[in-house]
Amino acid sequence: MRRTEHNGARAVSAIGLAAGGAYLLWRIAFSLVGTDLWLSIPVLFVEICGWFGGALLVWALWPQGRETFRSKSPLDPAVAAVAVSVDVVVRVEHHQESELRATLLALRTVEHVGDVIVVDTSARPTIASVAIEFEAVYAASDPADLSGMRVALSISRTRHFLLLDAGDIPTRDIVEFLSVAFIDETVAIAQGLGVSFADDSLEHGPHGRHDLAFERGALNPALGGRGHAIWTGSGSLVSADALRETLPTADVESSLEGHWLASGAMLAAGWRIAAPSDVAVIAHRAENSEPVVYADRRARARSARLLLLGCRRTCTAGQLAAIAAWCVRPLSGLRRALFISVLATAMYSSSVPFAAPVGQVIVAALPGFVFTSVGVSLLSGWSLRPGDRTRWSLLSMGPACSSWRSGTVTAGHAKGSHFGFGLIVAVATLCLVLLLRGISDRFTHALGYVSEEALLVMVVVALWTLAMSLDELRLLARRVQSRRAARVVSLLPATFGERAANIVDLTPHGAGLLSQTARSVGESAVLVSAIATSSGVTTMQVTANVRSVTRIDADSWRVGVEFADVDKALANSLAEFCLVEPMWERLGVVKHVSVTAARRVEYVREHDDEPFVGRGSLRLLSIVALISVALSSVPNGGRVAWWSSALSAWLVVAFAVGITASLLLGLISPNADGRVNRHQALKSASANSSPSRSPDLAIR
Repeated sequence: MRRTEHNGARAVSAIGLAAGGAYLLWRIAFSLVGTDLWLSIPVLFVEICGWFGGALLVWALWPQGRETFRSKSPLDPAVAAVAVSVDVVVRVEHHQESELRATLLALRTVEHVGDVIVVDTSARPTIASVAIEFEAVYAASDPADLSGMRVALSISRTRHFLLLDAGDIPTRDIVEFLSVAFIDETVAIAQGLGVSFADDSLEHGPHGRHDLAFERGALNPALGGRGHAIWTGSGSLVSADALRETLPTADVESSLEGHWLASGAMLAAGWRIAAPSDVAVIAHRAENSEPVVYADRRARARSARLLLLGCRRTCTAGQLAAIAAWCVRPLSGLRRALFISVLATAMYSSSVPFAAPVGQVIVAALPGFVFTSVGVSLLSGWSLRPGDRTRWSLLSMGPACSSWRSGTVTAGHAKGSHFGFGLIVAVATLCLVLLLRGISDRFTHALGYVSEEALLVMVVVALWTLAMSLDELRLLARRVQSRRAARVVSLLPATFGERAANIVDLTPHGAGLLSQTARSVGESAVLVSAIATSSGVTTMQVTANVRSVTRIDADSWRVGVEFADVDKALANSLAEFCLVEPMWERLGVVKHVSVTAARRVEYVREHDDEPFVGRGSLRLLSIVALISVALSSVPNGGRVAWWSSALSAWLVVAFAVGITASLLLGLISPNADGRVNRHQALKSASANSSPSRSPDLAIR
């Protein structure tokens, strides 16, 4: 940011924190008298935690003089000593063989690479065969070593090693770039900046931004400028001596927990962790597995709690503040769960958690809330926009609450748990309370009396929370539920069973065909085509099984096929075309191809073995609750209401009607199931026929 933007962000953040602090002092001193302390104290605790969380993020993001890593010459002797040759550790957990293949293919172009070590935490024979094919060292880690770092340290023979997760694609100069950080001999880890491969996945919000973009692109680099970044794993250059000194001796429940606890131990031991943010050096794979994302968010909440408790006595004040700032978002799901609980309890019990007039509370609270939110957004370069903290906390409530349970939760153990189950429970709770409140206020009066102003405030807060929750669940209008299978858009002429067809999208495991011949599910035929990559042109001749057939119009069908048997050469070409090259294009390291011209990835809904059947039920319950809120908020005809109360009531009605209309539009919107019509398919195919697909791609 420019100097003027820095000063503006500082001013807005300072105003927000000052206003929020003054509001909390006023709340403690004057607004608790005469209230039910069993309810008002938890509400005050939630507000205090929110203010401290905002203050920690402002402190972490506060602009400061940070050196630019690109400004240092890679010819510096200290850099050259590190970048001569380093081992690369490729960790495989739940990843597929095609993802490992893609990473190993990309490593062939990376400079300053010694041995490649494949650390397999699942000990799968198929992973071992891929490692042997690429002449990499294969090692299966001990079941207690979930991070794989113990076996990596025992095999690696270089002072530093590059850590990658299978499926992540580095740039050619990642080692040289990260080696610059080790000019400072106190640096233990250089955590490279990464970007998300896809524009949509289970980890993307309805706004199209990745949930971890703020941590990767703003928070961790800001903490790295202080030397207090957090080791997040893939894309990092690690000092073997520092890791050997600080690696947790106790068993951990996830690789992420091992990295975070090692970060705390390194900081306490006097090591520094850098996070250069000049350019992105790695593209992270897109995650669409619900159990995997659930296990990751649960591990983040658990690791954040353990990291805070373990470092509170061993770290300096600055290090502890950095760790606390990093843990704000992982632990925010617990705060949000408490917030929804006290809100529902207050509405049901007809108890107001403050004694002051409602107008005074709104006037006192609003400036701090608005200015702090905008200030954090400005300081982060709008990577964390207003409302993002609320969205994250709502979606992570379930994993955060389950993190208190002991025992390892991996993708397999979490298979029965929906990632958004906590959010679904919250929506159902709010709808039920709003429904009961509306029935009571309009008909039965069974829940007791609460002042009209206080009730309107609680209803507005409940409606705002409900709207954010429904939007995060993509139940509102124009939130299409089509993110099932990521496919690279292509335009490849082919023949399928002696009939002409076009391959309009492709994955390492299957393809989407546009055909003028009807097919039946379960049918098998030979698919023949050619794939052009930077390595050359590979002939595709593979048996494909029909998995889905969608009629587009009278003479066109969209056919989804799965490859039955793929040889090594074709597997490499598919991995290169579908994973490696799109990620390089996303990183902007392909000559003559801009980032905006990177090949497009579309998302096609496929058959779900465990369909979630409650989506329509949630919409219906929400609509009924909103109708009851609208009826409850309308002033009674026989009662004279002040103009302000009447205006507030009608605003609540408009809010409720707006959410209801959006729910109804989302329920009846066309193409909500992700089906692709002929026009969309042909448009996707033609968009992919560009010079950037030619086989003369050059990587920097």
